[in-house]
Amino acid sequence: MSENKKAYLLPGRKGKLDGFIGTLLLNMGYDVYGREIDGAFETLRISKQVETIQNDLKNDFWDEKSIVIGTSYGAYLFLHSIIDFEKFPAKVLLFSPVLGRSRALANRPIISPPRAKKLLEYRKNNKLPQIDIEVHTGFDDEICDPKLAQKIILGINNSQLTIVEGGSHQLDKDYIEDVLNKFLKHKGA
Repeated sequence: MSENKKAYLLPGRKGKLDGFIGTLLLNMGYDVYGREIDGAFETLRISKQVETIQNDLKNDFWDEKSIVIGTSYGAYLFLHSIIDFEKFPAKVLLFSPVLGRSRALANRPIISPPRAKKLLEYRKNNKLPQIDIEVHTGFDDEICDPKLAQKIILGINNSQLTIVEGGSHQLDKDYIEDVLNKFLKHKGA
């Protein structure tokens, strides 16, 4: 009997494992695991959130056949969960990742998550882990600054960054579905 394909999903704040991406994965025959940044998990300190995700990944998603998908703040927590490792073997797809402080735009507050400078510091010191990673973010994303994405993501060997012209933080669902289909066809187990 063959084992079902599985994916580890980290949606953004208040996002659900059975939300849009999770449902797409289920419809493609994947079992969906992960963490929702909501409820009790959201109230944990970032160090405990990172430790919990690290344990999930180490126990069940630490091989070349594994798929990890993150969006927004879920992607941020994922990156912080693997940042101190030299390599991460799974295939990774991130949409509109929070990478640090948000863009300074008129009529918008600046958002600065915990450890906001850490990813950029690791990039400057060439300490980012080796990851097979694909990242998609909008050119007009008010939270994921495309310039910051270029600095950080392109500092990772084997990375692919797509900045979607006209895209905001909430990328178009058709675009996400198309990217997910191509990603899983090319890299899926």
